[in-house]
Amino acid sequence: MKYQRLHMGIIFALISLLLAACSTQAATPATQTAPASSEKTITMVIPEDPPSFNPTIGDTGYDALVMHLVMLGMVGVDPEGKIYPQLAAELPTQQNGAVVIDAATGSMDVTWKMRPDITWSDGTPLTADDVLFTYQAITNPQTGFWVPGIDLVSGVEKLDPHSFVVHFSSVYPSYLTLFGGRQVVIWPAHYCKADQGFQQWDCGRKPLSSGPFLLDEWVTGDHMLFSRNPGYYQPGKPAIDSIIVKIIPDETVRETMLRKGDADILMWANEQTADNLKDATNVKVSVSPTSRFVMRLYLNLADKGTTDPDATPSPFFADVRVRQAIRAAIDVDKISSSVWHGYAQPVWTEFFRPPYDKCSIPRPAFDPQAARTLLDQAGWTDSDGDGTRECHGCANGTEGQPFKFELFIYSEYGEPLNLTQQLIGEMLKEVGIQAELVQTQGSIMWADSASGGMEQSGNFEVDLYDDGYAGNDPTDFLWQYYASSSAEPDNGVNVGRWENQQMDDLLTQAYTLDETARQAAFCQMAQLLDQELPEILLFSNINADAYSARMVGIQANVNDVVTWNVADWQIK
Repeated sequence: MKYQRLHMGIIFALISLLLAACSTQAATPATQTAPASSEKTITMVIPEDPPSFNPTIGDTGYDALVMHLVMLGMVGVDPEGKIYPQLAAELPTQQNGAVVIDAATGSMDVTWKMRPDITWSDGTPLTADDVLFTYQAITNPQTGFWVPGIDLVSGVEKLDPHSFVVHFSSVYPSYLTLFGGRQVVIWPAHYCKADQGFQQWDCGRKPLSSGPFLLDEWVTGDHMLFSRNPGYYQPGKPAIDSIIVKIIPDETVRETMLRKGDADILMWANEQTADNLKDATNVKVSVSPTSRFVMRLYLNLADKGTTDPDATPSPFFADVRVRQAIRAAIDVDKISSSVWHGYAQPVWTEFFRPPYDKCSIPRPAFDPQAARTLLDQAGWTDSDGDGTRECHGCANGTEGQPFKFELFIYSEYGEPLNLTQQLIGEMLKEVGIQAELVQTQGSIMWADSASGGMEQSGNFEVDLYDDGYAGNDPTDFLWQYYASSSAEPDNGVNVGRWENQQMDDLLTQAYTLDETARQAAFCQMAQLLDQELPEILLFSNINADAYSARMVGIQANVNDVVTWNVADWQIK
């Protein structure tokens, strides 16, 4: 399982939801029987219960998996990053007149037309009222939740039963996925209880379906049972009669079930599993056309325990030459071949995914000697010959201070990250840097500052883990990680506290619908990030799903999860 970074202002809401989910028993009494043998039935295996059907809140991936079985958003995103209509009758664009930008104010209006032929599974029409209800639930100041782009929405206005307009205070490039994609769907106004709130309402555990399947049964810790929705709007779909989602915590057991034919879908096949299954005749592995998650080093440019690199710079990492030396000292290809079974692909820029992979940033060389030279130039030399460099004229350390720091990982990831941490430690030692290898829990690493979160309070030196942007637009992700405003504790994930006015200006320029201007801004960002190295990107993780050879239509999707096209699946 790949853990995802959480929006810092909402961590407590996530914890409360997870606690509620853990204490919940079967959402529907266990009175259903197994599907008849003549039915077309498939089985999916996942390691834990989804916290709900609302991945906006939990974002474990398993919530998105089951959400797509029963719920629809305005749009979806395919493996190539193309956005396609679901509830929408068409995609609103400037070309068709549905997107209008006010040149005087900079505001933007987006008019959506909905399909008139979609109903909820109880027969109630799905209309613009449901969209307004969803928007109001998300933005409720007491019980709502943050979603990307919602800060720029000044209101949502119903035009008629099947059309509405979203008013943005400024141009928002990702307007198409505000109410769709991997996390956000439209909820039924007549069924969900607004007073329970978006984070806690019962319909998040007992959803009313607008999608291809219906939830029949949920026995917590054991299984979920879904049946074909006879009222699904696409004629003849889905082709599968029922789906069983089994909760199987043990990774080896899940893989064995797939090999023996007792399971049909294994979500998120990691590198080890993909390698184990590559020669199996009855199992296939689907790999996404692109990757999302990039393993990276987060370097605190401020001294440990502080958050202002101007006032209290890090004795080590405030000097860009040190950051450049660390990158040159790490052999990414060796890590990929020895730990990640060759599946990890080198990544050195945020702009490695189409359509924005056109910036021609050259791959940095693995060059330990160049790393040593840079460290010498930065005033870090080994004068006593003990193998560890000390500060002798360095910019921010004290004279004689050894180059020793803590390199943290989060323990939940498991052995591959442990081995990667060890290899990086050995490689840094080769150039005279001592990294103390330490583990902690992700909840401690990523909590807000009031809760003692290491990163938000600045109480770390270097962290190692993976992250990357969801969907097909990196703009919000880049703002969260590299904008100066995001360096404020609890205001983003610029935990290295890198502040650069040129980057801020480029980020502002990227909030446009002019794709030529966006590409130019992104490539300038790419050059700046390559020069300054506020983070050191290493390699991407595999995004893959394993499935039975009897299945047709399975395609891993880095922009979503494997069930993104479940209505199109078939059994041979």
